[in-house]
Amino acid sequence: MGLRVIRPGPSATVQDRGRVGYRSFGVPVGGAFDLGSHDLANALLGNEPGASTLELTLVGGIYRAETTLGLGLAGAPMGCTIRDPSGRERTLHVPQTTTIDPGEDLIIGGTPRGARTYLSVRGGWQTPPILGSRSTEERLRAGDLLPAEPGSTLTRRPCLTPEIGLEDDPIRVIDGPDPAISEGDSRLLESGEFLVSSKADRMGLRLEGPRIDREGPDDRASAPVSPGAVQIAGGRPIVLGVAGGTMGGYLHLAHVISADLERLAQLRPGDRLRFRRIEVEEARRIDRADRRERARWLARIALIQGFAEGLD
Repeated sequence: MGLRVIRPGPSATVQDRGRVGYRSFGVPVGGAFDLGSHDLANALLGNEPGASTLELTLVGGIYRAETTLGLGLAGAPMGCTIRDPSGRERTLHVPQTTTIDPGEDLIIGGTPRGARTYLSVRGGWQTPPILGSRSTEERLRAGDLLPAEPGSTLTRRPCLTPEIGLEDDPIRVIDGPDPAISEGDSRLLESGEFLVSSKADRMGLRLEGPRIDREGPDDRASAPVSPGAVQIAGGRPIVLGVAGGTMGGYLHLAHVISADLERLAQLRPGDRLRFRRIEVEEARRIDRADRRERARWLARIALIQGFAEGLD
């Protein structure tokens, strides 16, 4: 029992918080690209943060309930409706929780802003775990079943949640580790405006804009990289995503700070972005403040959710 895929979105995958402990074997952590929205979708239903969600990119798709399910939505504001077998529809909003009954269709369209929306279910999607995680890069296909335990939830629309990942400010970066990069190249990255190309997915975002004509030596050894690495390939920046490789041979110009990683997930082809360089100590202060604030509003949501469920 669960949710049947009628027509999946172009890049719909099951994700949790990732596959930790295998980078030394070349296995990326992966997991939800926008962890903040993933965590919010789970918190709205009282799930643990590690519960799996469905990551939907640009367009959500159509899904049919085969049992009663309590659902949560968070992230980019995709247009959503539930249609019953008689053809009557009710509109959903992001973020929101709701219950879907057997035979009803969940129809998730596109989004005017951002790129990724997360669909949670009470208890998480029960797809098979591999190496301790349900995260996968295998996209859903028509006919697939997303297994889940039957459940229900109140219909609620929280109004005090932040627009996770949808801010318009510059992406903040710290200097990369590669000593071959000059200060002039760093200034060019910071002063230029870049465009997200059509080659943007969970592995990384290729950017168009000012050329940075610097290449590493032919005998340059590959070095460890992680999500947020800003590398230069063919004179253009590439920003690694959560599914990017664990080693790379391109010059590593800069690195996106952890507090801004989820904003990469919400960038779509055609979006413009700028970078702003900060020092490592400032990045650490921002990270600590971001974690504290995130913990506060997640705890507030959990408290409200628990109180509401107690009244049901």
